[in-house]
Amino acid sequence: MRVSVLVLAGLSSAVAFAPCLPSAGPAHRAALSLRMASTSVGKTAQVPAGERLVTKIDGEDVLVINNKDTVYAISPKCPHLGLPMKSGEISDDGSGPCITCKFHNSKFKLADGKATEWTEGVMGIPGTKMLGTISGMIGGKAYSPATVYDIAVTDGEIFVDTSKTGKSGASTVAAV
Repeated sequence: MRVSVLVLAGLSSAVAFAPCLPSAGPAHRAALSLRMASTSVGKTAQVPAGERLVTKIDGEDVLVINNKDTVYAISPKCPHLGLPMKSGEISDDGSGPCITCKFHNSKFKLADGKATEWTEGVMGIPGTKMLGTISGMIGGKAYSPATVYDIAVTDGEIFVDTSKTGKSGASTVAAV
């Protein structure tokens, strides 16, 4: 068997050479392309259900959250003022899991980053809705989405692609 190898200086992605594997079928080449275009952030066992992990990909912080055996990748910075959401509460009102920024109570869907609530208060203190409304007038545009990243699980390994945004979520349960 002869395997063609394509070497491109400075290119770390196998997307460029995955098609050069003549004996691999389309599904194998696609999986190889996904793995190499994305960055491994660890094994699913390292982020069990209910846990989260902050990692750096290309100098950018990424928050990986496992909610009920589905992993999501999101920027840990709130789009309102850039404050950290790493320890924000995860909740689900039936329309999908969300993370709440603990500073101004803005809430974002983990699957697409959509803002479902915007500056609903301050630091979770009851009766601060007016202060939250005022603080919502500064910083990011009202109802700006959080940045979510493409995520995949292959053979128990979690891969995140920060070049693809707008959709996140992958099951950690192996297909039977």
